[in-house]
Amino acid sequence: MRVGGDVLYVSVAMFVAATLQGVTGFGFMLLALPVLVVGFPAQIVVPALFMSWIPLGTIQHIQFRYQVDWRILIWFAVPGLVGLPLGVYILSNTDTLTMQRGIGILMVCLAVLLQLRPGAPFKRETSTIFGVGLISGILAGSTAVSGPPIVLLGLKQRWDFRRFRATLLTYFLVLSLVGLPFHYQAGLLDAASLSLALSGLPGLVAGFLMGAFLREHIASDAFRWIAVGMVLVGGLVAVFL
Repeated sequence: MRVGGDVLYVSVAMFVAATLQGVTGFGFMLLALPVLVVGFPAQIVVPALFMSWIPLGTIQHIQFRYQVDWRILIWFAVPGLVGLPLGVYILSNTDTLTMQRGIGILMVCLAVLLQLRPGAPFKRETSTIFGVGLISGILAGSTAVSGPPIVLLGLKQRWDFRRFRATLLTYFLVLSLVGLPFHYQAGLLDAASLSLALSGLPGLVAGFLMGAFLREHIASDAFRWIAVGMVLVGGLVAVFL
């Protein structure tokens, strides 16, 4: 499959991922990544997803900006930004097939982990946030999927859902804005990744609108289960294709 040569394939992936994001408040990268790495090198897909997230994340940040917990955001962002260049280094120095299979395995594991019961909250929250933020930053730079470790921690700590969602959306936006220069420096942000991002733009816009509509008409839990199933299938395909 040639980059920019199959707008429909990329747009459908972006449409479904943006719809999931609109309904449940998370999952854009988690769903789009395993689908796209089947057809394109991860070194092209990851920067393209960063570029695609910026307009979507900006709109959602504006919507929920008054609910952001800036203290938690800073505690996540500092170690996340430290881990980000390490993740970019891993992405730029790993061959395409290894990245595809590694991403597939990671997606399957994360989809399963997100369904587990979180258990009792950690007592030492600050140090845990720092460690999770560092892991999240490494995952962001290498795969664009930075959310699951933080989602797992948020569920375990039983943070208020609305404030947590707003903080998470802003965190993703910060990582995307800061991450693109690192991808550029590593030679990953180029015409191919830009072409891929532009190919998915129609689906991204349509998915955002569909997500806003479905949010008022469908139970988010039911949609989340469907999305988790799709992530599992996408991850398995990326591993075995």
